[in-house]
Amino acid sequence: MSLQLNYVQSYAAMVRAYLAAFPEDEAVARSVGGNLELFGVLEHSLLRQYGLREDSRVVDVGCGAGRLAAQLRRYPPLRYLGLDVVPELLDYCRRKMARPDFRLELSQGNRIPLADGEADLVTFFSVFTHLLHEESYVYLQECARVLAPGGRVIFSFFEFAVEAQWSVFEGNVDWVRKRSYLGHINVFMHADDLRLWARRLGFTVIAMERGDKASIAITAETATEAVPAGQRALGQSYCVLEKPRA
Repeated sequence: MSLQLNYVQSYAAMVRAYLAAFPEDEAVARSVGGNLELFGVLEHSLLRQYGLREDSRVVDVGCGAGRLAAQLRRYPPLRYLGLDVVPELLDYCRRKMARPDFRLELSQGNRIPLADGEADLVTFFSVFTHLLHEESYVYLQECARVLAPGGRVIFSFFEFAVEAQWSVFEGNVDWVRKRSYLGHINVFMHADDLRLWARRLGFTVIAMERGDKASIAITAETATEAVPAGQRALGQSYCVLEKPRA
């Protein structure tokens, strides 16, 4: 049996280690992969590109410190549910990034706490990258349940086909050899397998883009002073699935 599989405990331990070693803002940024504003703008732009409306009902699984929540709070009618496995990140999001009416909850298993058909968009940024395939599949089954007809799932993933993502795998190999620092599971997927999943779950594949392709349009609407308009790559590959309308 793999020794790496308890992702929730190891990731939470990593976050707490950063919080003990660095000022809060720096610790949180390190915990979620770097520049909160940059990645928040990229995620917001990607959602706008694939159907986000000002009154959308958004579920952000793995919301972390709130990089996406901070960008979405500009839309008064928008309804937002953020889920994460680390209480400290949810607390940071609640205090510094989210609106008071945004709903933030600790993840309970691979469940989305909504009734059938209550969401328009469900996102998983840097979530399936840290789960077993079976867990990711269960989450997509949940999406098929909670999405309204025509609703969409957007998720990022690692794939071996993207050369720049090999450093993540090499980091995994280094950790397996040394086990001298905190580590957590990093999982790779294949785009063809995801298309097969989509067929079995009844989704339509709207987009499947490599992480090294500048496929995200940061527009005047989604740009910030620190992140100007232009075409950018996400870094991780991403997939967009749609639930049938009828």
